[in-house]
Amino acid sequence: MRRLRWILMSAIAVAAQGAMGRAADAVSSEGKTADAANHQTIDFDTQVVPVLTRFGCNAGACHGAAIGRGGFKLSLFGSRPADDHVAIVQELEGRRVNLYSPAQSVLLRKATESIEHGGGERFDDTSSAYAVLRTWIAQGGQRLQRRRLTALRVTPTNVLLQDVGDSVRVSVVASFDDGSQQDVTSVTSLSCDDSESVSIDRQANRLTVHRRGEHLVIARYLNRVHAIGLGVPLGTKELGSKKIETPSESADGNRGTLVDRFIDQKLRQLRLPASPRADDQEFARRVWLDITGRLPPVEQLDAFVSDRSIDKRSRLIDRLLETDQYAAYWALKWANLLGIDSKSLQAEGSKAYHEWLIEAFRQDRPWNESALAMLTANGDGYVDGSVNFLRSGNGPDALAELATRVMMGVRLRCANCHDHPLDRWTQDDYHGLAAIFAKLDRGRIVRTSQRGEVTHPLTGQPAVPRIPGTRDLDDGQDGRIEFARWVTDPSNDYFARAAVNRIWAQLMGRGLIDPVDDIRATNPASHSELLDALAHHFAEHQFRFRAVIRLICQSDAYGRTSRTLPENASDSVYYSHFITRGLEAEVVANQIADVTGVDLHHGTAGQFDAIGLTDNRIASETLDILGRCDREAACETAPLGSGSLAQVLHFLNGDLLNRRLDSDQGSLKKWLQRERDDFKLIETLYKHTLSRPPTESENAFWSNQVRSVTEADGRWRDAETRHAFFADLFWALLTSETFLTNH
Repeated sequence: MRRLRWILMSAIAVAAQGAMGRAADAVSSEGKTADAANHQTIDFDTQVVPVLTRFGCNAGACHGAAIGRGGFKLSLFGSRPADDHVAIVQELEGRRVNLYSPAQSVLLRKATESIEHGGGERFDDTSSAYAVLRTWIAQGGQRLQRRRLTALRVTPTNVLLQDVGDSVRVSVVASFDDGSQQDVTSVTSLSCDDSESVSIDRQANRLTVHRRGEHLVIARYLNRVHAIGLGVPLGTKELGSKKIETPSESADGNRGTLVDRFIDQKLRQLRLPASPRADDQEFARRVWLDITGRLPPVEQLDAFVSDRSIDKRSRLIDRLLETDQYAAYWALKWANLLGIDSKSLQAEGSKAYHEWLIEAFRQDRPWNESALAMLTANGDGYVDGSVNFLRSGNGPDALAELATRVMMGVRLRCANCHDHPLDRWTQDDYHGLAAIFAKLDRGRIVRTSQRGEVTHPLTGQPAVPRIPGTRDLDDGQDGRIEFARWVTDPSNDYFARAAVNRIWAQLMGRGLIDPVDDIRATNPASHSELLDALAHHFAEHQFRFRAVIRLICQSDAYGRTSRTLPENASDSVYYSHFITRGLEAEVVANQIADVTGVDLHHGTAGQFDAIGLTDNRIASETLDILGRCDREAACETAPLGSGSLAQVLHFLNGDLLNRRLDSDQGSLKKWLQRERDDFKLIETLYKHTLSRPPTESENAFWSNQVRSVTEADGRWRDAETRHAFFADLFWALLTSETFLTNH
């Protein structure tokens, strides 16, 4: 009976088409020129679904939610039009559309709120949106699939306005596979996360900027999502008339690197002045910490400062990149990123994996070779470290997420329960890649298995193995090898961009795309041309890390002081000054041990070097208090200030630090005995902790403090009083933000 009823209703609707001509004429005039021949035939996929998206009907907060809303479920943002057509036309025995009297359709009455609707009025009955839906229902409510979207042109894509209050009109034109084009601006969804910064006038389709800086508006039509960049210079017009300090030649005698070409161009556009060049002490401390995770030894620091050669910074960078400390420290960074966890890998697997990483950095092994090895490895994870990548993650789903996050910088997990709302990835991509990794035995020995599958949540059937965004795999193809070849292929832009973006973030405090694991068109880079140039440089140098690290560290942008100017103090995006950032717990622990001269022990075996630890779960109260990375949730960058405030205060003000300050074997005791000049001793403490002598104002402050606790003739009452004073001074330096951060 239901089938017969549907046939009869369709026949009546077809007969009534002539009478509905005037309703069809009321359809929006958009696209009449390009689609005049068929303007009366409404296409469900390309005309009805966009209306539902434009007015929020299929958004995650409404019927696009995972369980729908009010018993009515649509696919998120219309990603599955076939399912939406069934939900609208066939569910509830077809009561949502009324083919006899289209205006009485529940779909229209709810949207116009002529009957109660939890979502309120979405449009009125005089709107073009209403006319499209009413005409479609009058024409039988069919899904004809008469055309398919092939391209979408959104203008502008990026525009720099001159002042707050300026606006720009948006235009969106769709191209279809039947050769037609249509202006779809009025049915394109436009949204901005910060409505205080950008207002959207849907009558005129104009965007108005209300705050200085760069802002993003997201335009969505069907499955295409585009970012519209809007900017207003941060500096005033008066500042813009002045010369922005962006030196064309560095103090090393090199013309500005390709890094500076793009950084300086953006600073000029935004009228942001650059902070001055860091002095030698500031630069040396920074680059030593960034490359080796260690403070510069005072003797080497003094030699560097006294060196008058113009290429000394470049030579220092090269020398540090050749050290074992570099290999160990960058292996730690990537162990945190890869989530090398002895809980799942066991201590033996974690050790093999970590040592394999150290060797990769020591040899400067090409990243594409390492990635290929990690994805295709077979064997014993206790022997071959690369095997442990495939042993990581809790099941094939988690491994698919890990592989795409690390090697592509994307969040494929957002396509698990529904198609990614802001990117190209679909549920087929997510579960298809998981299906590739399902065919693995992932115990201590990793090997390919003929069994193993992942159930696709939409079909309830085994997911088809798939290269994300590309193609399904045929039976008999080795999915791991196919995916590994695809992801590391030089033509895959994601691979190189993800790697250099992470390297940039680790050195500069923020990714060009931020967060670094969220590369997508709707999260554009702050300096897109620079990101492309770095990726090209990476590929040109056989995907070797040292080439990119060297290039960044040699740039003027990296070499600027972290001290801000009044005009750039609020900048945290454009690198007008160096961005202060936190240090890993392991780095801080080693610093404290190195400076105080008393080792910190980790684990029952009493290991000293925290950076070199291969078991992330080794017992260490020190590292726990300092906030070491919980590798069950990967750590992309070190936090600014490790651990909770209570933990840090407990550690730094407790017995553990004070014992090192009072130790007979400690550095302070030796310095007190060796140096009788109080102000030279103060300079010694500063150089060992902050890698610089005290400033004039700091010297004046400590001079007053010394006078306040010594006798009238400048002598100390006794050795204990002198020790207590300098222990407090040492403690103040060790607990300072300057000591605990890289700047």
